[in-house]
Amino acid sequence: MGQNKVAIMLFLVCLLVIIALLTILSYGLLQTKWAYNYVVEPIDVINIVVTLLVSIFIAWYVTKRLSEERFDKELVIADLRDIESCMKKTLELYDRSNNNNEILIHLNQLHILIQRFQRTVDMGEMDMRALQNAFWRLFAAATDYDSGNDTDSIDIPSVQRHGDDLIIEVRRIIRVINTK
Repeated sequence: MGQNKVAIMLFLVCLLVIIALLTILSYGLLQTKWAYNYVVEPIDVINIVVTLLVSIFIAWYVTKRLSEERFDKELVIADLRDIESCMKKTLELYDRSNNNNEILIHLNQLHILIQRFQRTVDMGEMDMRALQNAFWRLFAAATDYDSGNDTDSIDIPSVQRHGDDLIIEVRRIIRVINTK
């Protein structure tokens, strides 16, 4: 959204300058003493060509830069959506019985997705500790049982609460990325 605002502001400034120039020229044409001599100087042609080339270059550069930044954002947001999707699948597995191995597989996949995301995003831009902490709280609650397949002792509301906290943290990061 930030780049769109900049592009809109640049467009409005250019439009305002064009309107001001047209207003000045039309006012000058309405004056009786003001007239054109219809002589084109070489410096005028050079000035127009240079102005057009600079305008085209600036428009190309701004458009290219905005599309590159949007691509980077979409890539990172896609990773975050994968994390959220995996988290939702993991929470759905608690509705079925005898699914401990599937839950562990999804938790491992969730951990891998979070680690990949953390390595992708520059750590200087945002703090990833909240995302890590949310995952480890979920992991602790989801694996809090005594034996191999005895998942009956798991506090499912706690797992769901920590899973929701992880999803909320992912969505917070998406909002932060979208506003940059």
